[in-house]
Amino acid sequence: MATVKVSTTISCSRAINYAEKRAEVKDAYNCEITNAKQEMAMVREMYAKTDGIQAHLIIQAFSPEESAQLGAEKINQLGMELAQAIAPDHQIAIYTHIDKEHFHNHIVINSVNLETGNKYHQHKEFNHVKGLNDELLKQHHLEIVQPQKNYEKLTSAEVQMQRRGKSTWKQDIRTKIDEVMQDRSVSSYEAFRERLEERGIKVHDRGKNVTYELLEGNKKVRGNKLGSSYERETIQQELVSRDLAKQKIKDNPLKRPPHSVKYQQIAKRKAYKKQLRNDFKTRLSSRTNLYSPKKTFTAFKAPQPLELISPIPALAPVKQIAKTISKGISLSL
Repeated sequence: MATVKVSTTISCSRAINYAEKRAEVKDAYNCEITNAKQEMAMVREMYAKTDGIQAHLIIQAFSPEESAQLGAEKINQLGMELAQAIAPDHQIAIYTHIDKEHFHNHIVINSVNLETGNKYHQHKEFNHVKGLNDELLKQHHLEIVQPQKNYEKLTSAEVQMQRRGKSTWKQDIRTKIDEVMQDRSVSSYEAFRERLEERGIKVHDRGKNVTYELLEGNKKVRGNKLGSSYERETIQQELVSRDLAKQKIKDNPLKRPPHSVKYQQIAKRKAYKKQLRNDFKTRLSSRTNLYSPKKTFTAFKAPQPLELISPIPALAPVKQIAKTISKGISLSL
């Protein structure tokens, strides 16, 4: 039986530093595990998505019995399969810890999509991740965590309506919230409240909590009763991330993410080649101390362009040297 916990971080490097300290097994997808921090940062910088949420974190924990049965290598592999199902076009690092009886994976997902440059959004993420994790456990014939009874505290009338395939008023609220959050133009909490009110739902803030009131019928429900994706903190984090992204593009129009697929591919190849060159120089310098940039060498320079220098003719005239006769004068003494 494996459980999952979902969270986010504004510092991807800090999350990786923590996860890799006690990792028994580690692996990566769409990046090198030994250089995961740098490669993830490079992609965020390439698409100008360095602010806000930098990474999504998932802890996948197994029971002590399954931990002993599967082992660290197999558990790391299960973490890789889950991560690939969640975000196939993102860079991912998986770190398996065995410091407790229940082995667990720390999965770090870079927030920026390699192909599109868009950010991975966490709205309704827990339900999505839990569903994928349950499906993975089924495939490997492992036990699935069953939800607690009366988790949503449904009334008998609501249970009967669900059995008949009819929507309950709570589900109506969830659906309308989903519709508002799927609209990418909504990037502030005030806009979120206004859009919901247009759909017949009034938002009441109660400290750190939020209550949704369905105006038709005067029915109310707290966000945490609907699920973690409908809590005030979760929604505000998503909206703040959107607002920061919009503000950055507005302030730096030249840094807008490219929309041409061809341009994206060219930019990624250039950035990747540059990173490879830098890595090669660093590794060569650290291992042999023989690497020197071209600037340190003095190139040969001819006094004039080589094409202007005429070769010596093979039949050049040779100045005749006149024969000289040496005459000696004898002196008689």
